[in-house]
Amino acid sequence: MATTVKEALSILRDFAPEEYEYKADYDNVGLILGDENRAVTRVLCCLDVTMRVIDEAINMGAELIISHHPMIFYPVKNIRADNVTGAKLLKAAENGIAIYAAHTNLDFVSGGINDYVAQILGLRNIKSLEPYIDSEVGFGRVGDLANKVYCSVFKGEVESVLKDSYVRTVGEPYAQVKRIAVINGGGGGDTKYVDMAIAAGADCLVTADVKHHVAVYAFERGITLIEPQHYTMEHCYLARLVQNLRIEAKARKADIEIVLSQAEQNPRY
Repeated sequence: MATTVKEALSILRDFAPEEYEYKADYDNVGLILGDENRAVTRVLCCLDVTMRVIDEAINMGAELIISHHPMIFYPVKNIRADNVTGAKLLKAAENGIAIYAAHTNLDFVSGGINDYVAQILGLRNIKSLEPYIDSEVGFGRVGDLANKVYCSVFKGEVESVLKDSYVRTVGEPYAQVKRIAVINGGGGGDTKYVDMAIAAGADCLVTADVKHHVAVYAFERGITLIEPQHYTMEHCYLARLVQNLRIEAKARKADIEIVLSQAEQNPRY
């Protein structure tokens, strides 16, 4: 019996339930496009649903795309071929491709993106910066390095682990850091996340998309920021996600193939 879109998505939903979504106007977790009762044989996982990813799904015969970032963040007034979002939705729909977004639910869940980044950076005693559902599920993570290190040394570790040559820092390069806060993605957009890290006792915050006024604020508050790229900070987790989904699909005897996109690319160079 064929696996449906709903059955395929239940594997992800059981791991990162949609109710873990951050209650904010900008978020949009869940099925973006498609019919949950349609059959699916192949699932393509990606960070962003670009036209390249949709073409990849068509070429490989994937009937479902699971992305981290929602393709639709805000309500749309029309779906037209002469704008980017409309063209992608139309092409996916015409080819029978469903699109699902696992955004902040995948950020917050235990074993999700924030946990993974904190772990590969070598942090110990990892906790949520701000518990959201319970002590295991929440916003960001904070933990400790085994020993104090210079900021410049830890920056090099971030570059190596995330395979990112464009990591920047805010603060003194020879400041010593040990307690590290992690907010994957765009935690550099608001000073409240700096305050959150300081309240957790962190002397360093690793996050992306740091705005100038946030950098100035952090500098004056005396906390170091390490800023990898948004893409590298989150894309690093996708292979782990695919691996976990494959294991669970096999355990459930779901006849589907789960594949990591090879077509998407970092838009920044």
